[in-house]
Amino acid sequence: MVYTNKDRVRVCIATDVYRIEGEMYVLSGSRLTDALNSKAKDFFAITDAQIFDPATNELLYEPAYLAVNRDAIAVIFPL
Repeated sequence: MVYTNKDRVRVCIATDVYRIEGEMYVLSGSRLTDALNSKAKDFFAITDAQIFDPATNELLYEPAYLAVNRDAIAVIFPL
């Protein structure tokens, strides 16, 4: 098994329905935009996630792992 070194980036993701905060993993030495521009993945793994209702700021879920579809992302930025 080949292991690829990755860096952990804390991100905030806005979708049409939720605001998600958590850890996203990018190739070591690369930028968040590099991961987003790569069309190799349809889903991004987010760990230690917190999912909020953007209208009320209420915390809805705290999954250890979440897969976010790239097409669902309206905005993403590092925290």
